Amino acid sequence: MSLEERQFIVTRQFGPYICRSKISDELYGILLNTAKKIRKNKKTRKSNDYRTRLAGNLSEEYSYANAFSKKEEQIVEKELSWLASMYTKFSKQVVNMSLYVEPKDIAMLKPIWVNFMKQGEWNPSHCHTGDISCVIYLQVPPEIKEENYKSKSSMRSNTPSAGKIEFMYGDSIGYCNTGVMMNPVVKDIFLFPAKLKHQVYPFKSKTERISVSINFADKKAALQNLHADGERKSI
Repeated sequence: MSLEERQFIVTRQFGPYICRSKISDELYGILLNTAKKIRKNKKTRKSNDYRTRLAGNLSEEYSYANAFSKKEEQIVEKELSWLASMYTKFSKQVVNMSLYVEPKDIAMLKPIWVNFMKQGEWNPSHCHTGDISCVIYLQVPPEIKEENYKSKSSMRSNTPSAGKIEFMYGDSIGYCNTGVMMNPVVKDIFLFPAKLKHQVYPFKSKTERISVSINFADKKAALQNLHADGERKSI
């Protein structure tokens, strides 16, 4: 066999996977309009201030607790639970095992929250609670993306990262990546394992980016774990 005839099979069959998709116009409108209402009202700005529960170094982070109408909440839960279910469905083709969870068996953990990220703010490396997490982008000004290619501080860097989200996993052992950066756009949703570490880099542009974060849990797995804990305590 000559060198030219030799075949290579390159595989990547371990490590976490990230799913990138889009949210509907309806969900986008509900999340954005409700976020602006929370921010506009002095009472909800105070009652829904969620910063002490989060890792972000941001001046404005609010929970959506008691902010949706009953109809809006149903729409939000239905679409987001379906999206989380779709994430589990891809396990068969990505990690070669079926981890599918039906939408009815996925619990959206409350409250969900919104992040208003401004110039110079950032989110340090952290992970979430639950089984699956996602981040949705409601506003991503073009100035942030342009900063990575036009600003003096970034254009000569081999890792321009202004405003980007980075997911990190594993040890640096050579011939592997331990992180991946994403440049989000409006209506993007990234779904990923809740315990996958991630961070968001600051930007210098005088603008604002708006994102929403949600965590999900597998209802059946939670009940099984609860039952197992009960059995251990009774022994």
